[in-house]
Amino acid sequence: MSLKAKANSDRRSPHYLWQLRPYMRQVAGQLVLGSLAGIVMNTTVVLPALLLGRAIDTVTAYTRGRASIHAVAHAAVLLIIGTIITEGPRIGKRWWLMTANGRMRASIRADALRGVLGWPMDRLHSTPVGDLMAKIIGDVEVLCVGLRESTTETWDTVLFSASLVVAMCRIDLRLAAWSLLPVPVAIVVAKLSGVWISHRTTRAREANSALTVALQEQLSGVRVLRLFGQVGVAVERVAGLSKKFADANLAAIRLKGGLVSTYTTLMGAGLIFLIWFGSRRVISSAMTVGTFMAFYELFMRFTGRAFRIPQMMNTIQSGGAAFIRLKPLLAPPLGMRKEPGFASFKAYHLVGPDRVVTEFPPVSQGPVAVSFDDITFTYPGSGAPALIDFKLDVPAGSMVAVTGPVGSGKSALARALLGLYPLDSGRITLDGKSLESISASERAARVGYLPQDPYLFSGSIAENILMGEPDAEPEVAEAFVTAAVERAALAEDVKGFSDGLETQIGESGVRVSGGQRLRIALARALVSSCPLNPGLLILDDPFSAVDVETEARIIRALHEAFGPDAPPEKRTTIVLCSHRLAAFPLADQVVVLDGGRMVERGTHDKLMAAGNLYSRIYTAQCKITGDLSREEEAL
Repeated sequence: MSLKAKANSDRRSPHYLWQLRPYMRQVAGQLVLGSLAGIVMNTTVVLPALLLGRAIDTVTAYTRGRASIHAVAHAAVLLIIGTIITEGPRIGKRWWLMTANGRMRASIRADALRGVLGWPMDRLHSTPVGDLMAKIIGDVEVLCVGLRESTTETWDTVLFSASLVVAMCRIDLRLAAWSLLPVPVAIVVAKLSGVWISHRTTRAREANSALTVALQEQLSGVRVLRLFGQVGVAVERVAGLSKKFADANLAAIRLKGGLVSTYTTLMGAGLIFLIWFGSRRVISSAMTVGTFMAFYELFMRFTGRAFRIPQMMNTIQSGGAAFIRLKPLLAPPLGMRKEPGFASFKAYHLVGPDRVVTEFPPVSQGPVAVSFDDITFTYPGSGAPALIDFKLDVPAGSMVAVTGPVGSGKSALARALLGLYPLDSGRITLDGKSLESISASERAARVGYLPQDPYLFSGSIAENILMGEPDAEPEVAEAFVTAAVERAALAEDVKGFSDGLETQIGESGVRVSGGQRLRIALARALVSSCPLNPGLLILDDPFSAVDVETEARIIRALHEAFGPDAPPEKRTTIVLCSHRLAAFPLADQVVVLDGGRMVERGTHDKLMAAGNLYSRIYTAQCKITGDLSREEEAL
């Protein structure tokens, strides 16, 4: 898109500052207080300069014997008072307006993250993590600098400059006209350069995103790069992207630097006019030295701020370019209706979501009955369906085990049941309620999920397990963690750690083994969904990183906690998708998939007797891990 076409497109949409007004409402109180302080400061800003001029004339008169020492002292006291009247409100203005900007920055960044976390899974998978990081960190910063310039500086500078201009015009209109002649030229230059500023800022931000994506990928895969001897290639790629980012960033900096030099030259021209015409006025006795110095002080204050007006225009334009990149990420801003009174006046109050726990009808009570009604499911971007015409009823409190060859659709079944991807056809119901009509928060409250490659966060074991219950009371939290650790067969491992549950596991759980990482994730799944009693527990190939003995302990613990021997209100519906079949004899029904279709279904004994695909897989696995009787005895 050409610069002209881009500019026309931007003009058709509301200005980004207008679109950000909900964030301004969140800090309306602070903006009002800061604005009032700014009005006081900007309407009294002329006092120090005028009183300085008066003090100079008084001192001059005193040296000539035309004024007393009391008059000099009086002029000095007035100068001090005038300075205090101006600088006192300046402190309040900066405190309130800068704090307001900090709150807006925090809210925008939080809403960007909230928006990304609410994206459909296909969009998340197709967007590089590094690009999201660059936008949530870098673009938010650029946007908020533009927001700060508009809400806390631009109007303030305009009022400040207007007060000084009025004062200068009252002192000497002709001298003011000559001195201020370059100012309109600088503003016109800033306005005309807006399209180029926006274009170069966008290019720089896009280059930064590409570099961040590459760095994130190379650092995440550093072991693979070393293994295959590709470190040099990775360094060259990052170096190339770094050069592109440097070139794009320098292009924007050169343009802004050139404009700053232009503005400085124009303001310097105004100072030359002032000294030339002002000195002639003093020499001709049309103006006193004190009046000239007062005018000079006013002009220097004016150039110190008016010089920033075109720069601020360029900064606001850069913020607009960042907003265009950031806008697709932003979730709707949170409202203020449920916030405490006068929340917009508080310095450190951030608007938060409603954390009231909602009671859900029948899905929230007891084990969940699951029904797959002729579903067909295709991963986004894939040409072939992963599940085809799949139909199955899972009674509440029962356990169904699903297996099949690689690529048969086991994980697809688990992910379809989570409701994270849309179905091509058919529907899934929980207790007769369509999965599509159940909110994400309701599913999170009743469904536990353990993926085959669980992700752990930096922190302690306890913190990871309690991720779904961050506000639990210490005593309750301790009970949750202890019970979850027992059921996940993790208790013995925790005893072996010097810090127990407070052991720090590092980024992504690098300080624990694969099996321990999986069991920590299982304990987390048990706690996060209706603590310790999920209505539905989905296990997606959970035993790939544990040995047979640990697998047996986990199965036995889950069976005792949620199986037929547990009280009815404690039972849980379990959907186990796995290529390891040690737990399958305990299942109420076994389903075998092949090519996305159900090819076998029945109990373990029935399928073993049939002698088909399931029987062959089970027998082969038992021969690898030991004889069949020993496997069953372990269970």
